Amino acid sequence: MFFTRLKIFILAAIMLSAFSFFLLYKLDSYVKNEYISTVASQLSNITKLAFKTNSNIMYNAPSHNILLYDVLKGQQGYKDFWLYRSDVISNEKGLKKTNLKDIIERKVNLTKSSESSIAKIDGIGKYQIRVSTPIIASNFCLECHSGLKDGDIAGIVNTSFIVDDTMLMIYNSMKMELLAIIGVASLIFMFVMLFSINSFTRLAYNMKIAVQSATDGNFAIRIKNQGIGIFSEATKAANRLLEVLDKSITSIDAKIASIFVYKKSSYSNNPLLRITELIAEITNLFLFKNKIEAAKHNSEVCREIQNVISRYIKYKYLIFSEIIDGNIVSGYKVDNNSESKIVVGDVRSIENRFEVANPNVLFDDEKGCIFISTSIEQLNVIDLKIFISDDIVFYYSIALNSKKDLIEKENSIVRIYNYVREARPIIRNNILVKNIEESSYTDPLTKAYNRLYLEKYAISVDAKLKQHANFGVLMLDIDHFKKVNDTYGHAIGDMTIRLLTDSIRKAIRSNDKLFRYGGEEFVVILEGCDMKDARLIAEKIRTLFIAAKSCTANSSNSKSDTIEITFPKSVSIGVSAMPDFSRDIWECIKQADLALYEAKETGRNRVIKYSPELKVKEAQKNKKADVAQDNQNNQNNTDSVVNIDDDSDEVAFLESLKLNRN
Repeated sequence: MFFTRLKIFILAAIMLSAFSFFLLYKLDSYVKNEYISTVASQLSNITKLAFKTNSNIMYNAPSHNILLYDVLKGQQGYKDFWLYRSDVISNEKGLKKTNLKDIIERKVNLTKSSESSIAKIDGIGKYQIRVSTPIIASNFCLECHSGLKDGDIAGIVNTSFIVDDTMLMIYNSMKMELLAIIGVASLIFMFVMLFSINSFTRLAYNMKIAVQSATDGNFAIRIKNQGIGIFSEATKAANRLLEVLDKSITSIDAKIASIFVYKKSSYSNNPLLRITELIAEITNLFLFKNKIEAAKHNSEVCREIQNVISRYIKYKYLIFSEIIDGNIVSGYKVDNNSESKIVVGDVRSIENRFEVANPNVLFDDEKGCIFISTSIEQLNVIDLKIFISDDIVFYYSIALNSKKDLIEKENSIVRIYNYVREARPIIRNNILVKNIEESSYTDPLTKAYNRLYLEKYAISVDAKLKQHANFGVLMLDIDHFKKVNDTYGHAIGDMTIRLLTDSIRKAIRSNDKLFRYGGEEFVVILEGCDMKDARLIAEKIRTLFIAAKSCTANSSNSKSDTIEITFPKSVSIGVSAMPDFSRDIWECIKQADLALYEAKETGRNRVIKYSPELKVKEAQKNKKADVAQDNQNNQNNTDSVVNIDDDSDEVAFLESLKLNRN
């Protein structure tokens, strides 16, 4: 506080001193100007008097010059006097012409008005004043100088004076008084300022503490009321603002924390900026959720999670894998913007890191989402394990360049978790929808597609045929299946059907479709296959089914015991192709069915490809069947002819006609 008062006193003294010297300067300037104005006016009057006709006689002066000199030299501070004559007068008097001495005389000669100047004389504290006044020709001048005209400049009177420095004189004369006045005024000014500034200083200091606390996130600090009037009102207004901010920030922070997991250390210390960052983060999360809700497959959702990871972590490489019942069903590795398939060893390494006795857990929501970090030699990774259900797990493994990068990015985990949390129920829902859809489209016994899905799939086949795709169509039927059921029971029959579907799945590709068409009949649609390829696949299925393992069933004595039953089994297969024989899938299935019937007729356990001759053969067979049916009908009609002589016979005849009609 002492230094504050000292600063105020010095400031007051400087301000008053500057003001005092400013007043002296203005006073000095005013005095000089007044003095010059007075001298110029006197010189003008003296000049007018000196150049009147009777002035020399009045003052007993032999000439105008001598009169001027006599008058001017008596003035206080007089230094010098000289006269300029116009050329007209010099010529009349036969005198030597005089030249304009300096710029002041030239200016007077042009303007026909008085001019003056003032200059400080170094070293003596005095000023030299110069005044020049024009001699304007009048009627008095024309009496003696015929060459002049009224209003011409007859000459210029110049004089100079030496005057003292007024300000210096005043300062020297009242030096002590001036210093005393400045000192007393400074003290008074200091006390006035201290009285008025003290409240403001305390207010500013308290306000600084409150604002700094608010900047650091603490809005509970209030400004102590200082001063009166406007200062008091300012304090109350600032405290009201802090109170509103405190309540609003606390409320917003609590609401965000209820829907969004975050660490404050990952955001700005300023709560307002932090909330702005969080709102931006929530907006991105909302857009992410909208995007994945529109995704048709979980693979799209997983890609979006990868994009989120890329946003927050610049990784060396990233591994994703989907595990169902302990088996890897999908996955990839992204390295330097290139993607490759994952190997079993990559996934097993991730699983082993989670199985360590004390893994370095970064985050665990206890609901099936766990982040761990591992730093061993050159391996610096963050692993993410997402439990989708009891049998489905997703893994993300994020590799970084160094342990330093690993530590720096650990805070980003919570941000990534918010996106994973939103994605997990959508992934589960997609799986549930897929399971429901598959249950409606698949056969419970074999898990093959049913006739309902075949009708739906036929639409896509038609679209692909228009794009010049080709398809192979297989129709399969187990040989002597009724005999298997009758001999060994329906349980072994079901096992036989499952053995056939297992053999089919081993022979076909992932994009081929297997349908259960009837009891033991199956249809296989082979995309991108011609007749030759389809026949090779059919032969492979036939061979695999014959070599399949024996069927097992529960023992009749105990439900827990099983017995193996070995019996000969085979399958007959008909083959057709699109668009070779048809551009309609149902027509092509019918063609494959004709080929299957031919395989049955020619000995079973074989593959027969469709040909147009089979359709002709079928037509001939149907025609013979129709003829045989007609003959049978005619025979039945002949046998029904009766005697109708009496009423009872007539009734019997009518009844027989009715039965035949039915």
